[in-house]
Order: sequence, then structure tokens, then C-alpha cells
Amino acid sequence: MTAATQTAGRKGLVYAEVTLGVHDVYEEALAFRAALDATLTALGEARDKKRAAEAMLQDAEMNIVAEERGAHPEMSQAQMDKHVKVALSKDTTVRTLRDQLLESIGDVEGLEYDRAMNETDIKIAVARLHELGGYFEYLAAIKRAESS
Repeated sequence: MTAATQTAGRKGLVYAEVTLGVHDVYEEALAFRAALDATLTALGEARDKKRAAEAMLQDAEMNIVAEERGAHPEMSQAQMDKHVKVALSKDTTVRTLRDQLLESIGDVEGLEYDRAMNETDIKIAVARLHELGGYFEYLAAIKRAESS
């Protein structure tokens, strides 16, 4: 079929498929959805890792507090608070766990940003698909007019 013999509806369909890339927009929307799914899975795992680091840090801190309280029962509460702070800052396990916790927090925040970007990409693709849907309604009206 030559360009001169193509109907307006066929021209519109070719324009939508080739120039506007309607199929590409749909495939991109599916890819963005898959990326969001992967991001949400990674986010869940990062949150689990963060909770585990928080629990281990709390346990380590409590062990140190219990040891120091047992070793220095004569200290006043104010003295003990200062002493425990120093003991916590000197403990390599506590420092390591704090570093792990900070890393986990950074991972969660980064994945939250990725999630927001994936959701924005999906919203843009959906808006584009709605726009193309309006164009197809226009083409359907042309097709109906041609067949009448």
C-alpha cells in the first residue's frame, strides 16, 4: 500500500506505532514496574538488616552497661552515666555495630530515593499512555467516520 492509498486511520496507526512509539512506552512502563519491584525487595532486605544491626547494638550496649554497673556499684548515677559513655566509645564491638547501623541507614535512604524515582518514572509512563489513549480515541473516531 503506498502512502497515497493509505487511509487516514492507517496513517494514524503507523504514526502512533512508529513515530510516537506506543509499544515502546508500554514496554518502558513494564520495565519501570519491574525496577520498582526489585527496589522494594532490596528496600525490605535493607530494613531487615537495619533492624538486626539496631538489635545487636542495643544488646552490646546493654552488656557493657551491666558489666560496668556490676564492676562499679558504688558510683552515683551521674558518674555511671559518664563512665558508661566512655566505656561505650572505647568498645570496638559497639563502634563496629554503630558503623554497620549507619551503613544500613544509608542503604535504606538510598533505596527510598530509588523507590521515589521508580514511582515517578511509572507515573510519567502512565501519563504518556493516557495521552496516547486519547490519540487512539481520536483515531477510532476517524475510523468510524470513514466506515459510515
